[in-house]
Amino acid sequence: MLDAAQPFLLADEAPPPAPAAGIVPRPYQVEGIEAARSLLAQVKRVLLVLATGGGKTIIAVLVALGALKKGKRVLFVGPRREIVGQAFWKLVEAGIPELDCGVIMADGVIPHAVTRQPYNARRPMAPVQVASIQTLTHRRLPPADVVFIDEAHHATSETWAKVIAHYAEGGSVVVGLTATPCRADGAGLGKWFDRLHVIASFAELAERGFLEVPRVFTTPRAPDLSKVKLTKAGDYNPEQLAAAMNTGGLVGDVVEHWQRHAEGRTTVVFAASVEHSRELCAAFRAAGVAADHVDADTEEAERDAALTRLARGESTVLCNMGICTEGWDLPRCKCVVLARPTKSLSLFLQMCGRGLRPWEGVSALLLDHAGAVHEHGFPSDPREWSLDGRMKRKAAPSVRTCPKCYAAMPGGTLACTECGFIFPVEERDAPSHVDGELMEAEAKPPPTMAERRAWYAGACEQAAKRHRKVGYARHQYREQFGKWPRFQDVEQLYYPEASTAPAPVELPAPLLPSTPASQDLPAIAAPEAPRPAPVRARRIDLAALLRTSAVPEGQFTATVTEVEQWSL
Repeated sequence: MLDAAQPFLLADEAPPPAPAAGIVPRPYQVEGIEAARSLLAQVKRVLLVLATGGGKTIIAVLVALGALKKGKRVLFVGPRREIVGQAFWKLVEAGIPELDCGVIMADGVIPHAVTRQPYNARRPMAPVQVASIQTLTHRRLPPADVVFIDEAHHATSETWAKVIAHYAEGGSVVVGLTATPCRADGAGLGKWFDRLHVIASFAELAERGFLEVPRVFTTPRAPDLSKVKLTKAGDYNPEQLAAAMNTGGLVGDVVEHWQRHAEGRTTVVFAASVEHSRELCAAFRAAGVAADHVDADTEEAERDAALTRLARGESTVLCNMGICTEGWDLPRCKCVVLARPTKSLSLFLQMCGRGLRPWEGVSALLLDHAGAVHEHGFPSDPREWSLDGRMKRKAAPSVRTCPKCYAAMPGGTLACTECGFIFPVEERDAPSHVDGELMEAEAKPPPTMAERRAWYAGACEQAAKRHRKVGYARHQYREQFGKWPRFQDVEQLYYPEASTAPAPVELPAPLLPSTPASQDLPAIAAPEAPRPAPVRARRIDLAALLRTSAVPEGQFTATVTEVEQWSL
């Protein structure tokens, strides 16, 4: 058992002092600190939003430093040990003495800021505490006047909600920090925070040179996830997703495309499962690339060693499952490989953000093998955040992709700036490509009604050829566009009986736009459906029907006379 008074774990000598020269905030961070103080004078619970890589921890530690100088007790809560260790040393770097900072996490041991050797930071009486949420919920909550909730988009979960409610009800100030105030299940954060303030958007940080807009290469065809169910949280079922990825769901070879595009950049790979991450690590090593694998079950010492090797440049690729998604900062990481799909916009942006910090002039690169860009757009797209859970992504500018070298450039460019390819004036469709190859991503406008109709016609044609019911095509359309199809004329080309089985409709129906029957329909080759047998019209003897009151019940039979045949 470690002694709480033991400040370090080295047997012979104390570790060198951690950097404590102070932190010089960037201009937008100063603005964020002032905005936080102004809002906290009005309300007790504030959510601060800053794009991934913008330095949310810097803002938190500087606010904490000011609170400590006023005699306040401070608590910083994070979701994983890497964030806890990082926040502890940032507090020390900001000017707070080491002995005034403690860690509430298992045995309180974190890697030292300089040597990366085990360091005992368990100091229960320190006025500033940095806690892991997993440990904090199983111990007596320490007193705190100011509480920082890092990665606050987790606040809707039961464990986080209890901690926030405890301090909010006790009159403490609660400051949430996140880059993505959204969840895959659509739950808003308004129940836990009173005000939301965006310190700086991705575009603002990129314009000032603090973040990089990555070059994005993505697959033109996303993996088939039609059989993968969603969890209550709104993301893919982990076991089913892992099975789909391990059976060839990814397009292209991850190692081959990394060698082609990444040019030896320090890289983090996000896998679909632990086994998938290990397989990718083995594939990189087989190609002669120094690679490591980490996951939640990796021993702490081994995990710290792998992260240290990557930070020092001793390894090039780190394959992981659920470790480097949040709070992991390594500016030299300039390539992110997405080898797992996700329905969560928050997770997508967190993963992409690991490689967007500037470093020695090396450009940022995103290799999307899972088609996540098709699902969520580009990480640099402008987005509007709110506390009610809704998110709006503004339309991205037009981008033209070179069919020869896959370079992206502004729409309307006449010649490729990379290879000199001349774009034909009449060319309007997306360039063709070879299946299995990654191509540089192209931002497209929303599909038109005609494009959706043509897409649905193709889905119906394929379903009919495979002898599937029309409902199969309808669900494919809903998966693609987020709503049910309303093209009954298209369905009747392949499913004459579709008119007797109407497609599901979204409620309320009056708010949905109707599809005019006269809208242009692309030419589609289809066998002519057999005409139904002609219906015989019958004439009823009305006089006989009027006599029913005079005839005892059960004895009257109306006279029906066949007169002619009606047919369409």
